[in-house]
Amino acid sequence: MSTQPVSVYTAVREILVADGTLSTDEIVTRAKARGVTKPDAAIRKVVNKTKSELKLRSQKNKKVGRKLIQPLFPSPYTVARDVLAADPDLPSAVALSLIKARGVSRSDSEILEAIRKTRGVVRQKAKAVPAAARETTAPESQSEQAVFTGLALVNKTAHLCGGVAKAREIAEAIRSCGGIDTFLKRLELIAEILSSDTDL
Repeated sequence: MSTQPVSVYTAVREILVADGTLSTDEIVTRAKARGVTKPDAAIRKVVNKTKSELKLRSQKNKKVGRKLIQPLFPSPYTVARDVLAADPDLPSAVALSLIKARGVSRSDSEILEAIRKTRGVVRQKAKAVPAAARETTAPESQSEQAVFTGLALVNKTAHLCGGVAKAREIAEAIRSCGGIDTFLKRLELIAEILSSDTDL
């Protein structure tokens, strides 16, 4: 029984729809792994043509107000970049859970490799931001009204937390995270993990 040759056009289109961020060399390799027997030069030609077609279709959809074409299977590198941008020091196990919760269906080893490579890039970008731009400083002097307003907020927070001791624990947790911004980002990540667990 003879088998039909794999269409280079079909293979390339499926690969690009699944992950439009792949390089041409990666697409050629994956197409050949699917059974495409055409020469590399011929596959590259189809890749370039298909990319142009998908790009043109996306532009047309955008003009008529439709959603842009999205990959059926998100790239682990793209999702890892989004997750680590909120917290570059996020533990790999937590990042892995978040990435899988966002629909990435690659193996754990592939996702962990994407996390490792992406973390370095994100950290380099974070270092480029001046420290002064990431820190907020309190004004040198406050009006009497501002002081009383602040005390009222602290008092309300202590009651909501269940007492001064509990409020102090939360304040220490915020400090250990490196500030309120980092604490809130990690709080959002925890909420996302808990939400994805309840959906299973």
